Amino acid sequence: MEAQDARGRADTIGRALHAVVAIVPALPRPVSGPLSGLSVAVKDMIDVTGFPRGNGNPIAMHGPAAAEDAPVVADLRRQGADVVALAALLEYAAGAQHPELPEARNPVDPSKTAGGSSGGSAALVGAGVVQVALGTDTGGSIRLPAHYCGVVGFKPTHGTLSVDGVTPLAPSLDHVGLLAVDVATTARVFEALTGQVSEAVSRPLRIGVLVDQLADPRLESDVRLVVDAAIERLGAFGEDDVVLVEVGAGELDRLNGPIGALILREAWQVHGTRITRSPDHFGAPTARLLHSAAEVTEADYAAALAERDALLPRALALLDDVDLLLGPAAPYAAPEVSPPIDTPDGEIEGIFSGPYNVTGQPALVLTCGQTADGLPVGLQLAATRGSDALLLAGAEVVERLLGG
Repeated sequence: MEAQDARGRADTIGRALHAVVAIVPALPRPVSGPLSGLSVAVKDMIDVTGFPRGNGNPIAMHGPAAAEDAPVVADLRRQGADVVALAALLEYAAGAQHPELPEARNPVDPSKTAGGSSGGSAALVGAGVVQVALGTDTGGSIRLPAHYCGVVGFKPTHGTLSVDGVTPLAPSLDHVGLLAVDVATTARVFEALTGQVSEAVSRPLRIGVLVDQLADPRLESDVRLVVDAAIERLGAFGEDDVVLVEVGAGELDRLNGPIGALILREAWQVHGTRITRSPDHFGAPTARLLHSAAEVTEADYAAALAERDALLPRALALLDDVDLLLGPAAPYAAPEVSPPIDTPDGEIEGIFSGPYNVTGQPALVLTCGQTADGLPVGLQLAATRGSDALLLAGAEVVERLLGG
């Protein structure tokens, strides 16, 4: 019954938000499992049997249908989840909306964007259409829409969820992850997919507060006020629940240096042949980005890899004495439209999220309050690589303490 209701909501609420690409029919024989009764949307760049990978592109939307589910979709179905809809996205997850397609709107305030590139997934969860949605994240594409739409966005450790059957953008940075109504639901789905159990934290949680990010002048004051207030509330609970430790974020933030060359060079390796042979395939903003990607040389890429490798140990060392890191999710609340990454707002949108794609660490965004205008504000938590279960357990503690 829930799944049928979810399809009805997708067809009405979801389409009104421009968040739905297609309704997925129910399987003829429902599967019983730990995720039975769970309604799921899938970002339309992940294979679902019988549907083309639309990739936020009008031409691709009329391409050949997938012959089989991507492994992550097949795993969800084997565990009993019901895939009810394909969710809209920014074109090829490359940071810009195709001009011929409407952008997914924010369920909290439809005059604002749901974000990108997994905006349709976030909108469908935030609007109560589905409980969970699959998304992808190369520089924040799950966590930024989660922040904008007031939902949980979880990027697991790199490689934990299979990217087979998923359109790549920058393979060394690409992650498949989850958007969900709360942390408990996120943990339930992640456990079903991976077997990693999020056990309750039985000791005070040590959280490193990234004070440099909170002091960053690019962090808008309305967002800073909400995140600061959430940290103050956490600190008020005392050391029986959490211990807050100030941590400098410099070593992490420096990873914003190489990420541009990494994304662009790898995106060119993925899409260069197509744009060279069929320049009209892409919308103008995505084409502009890919043409700039052609200018990133192999030497530039090698230098970015070397810089990443030099910075990585020091960035990971920030977690030597704490369980989790905490900072803002994004520098501003939901704008009217998603800014392409080669614009001033687009250049700074992922300054807090992108470094965790470079490190491959698990990172999660949960809502910690609203701006004076009523827009959601998320805070971001991260753990060391492979500690996804600890991150989820710690996030449940933070969510509970903040009253989520």
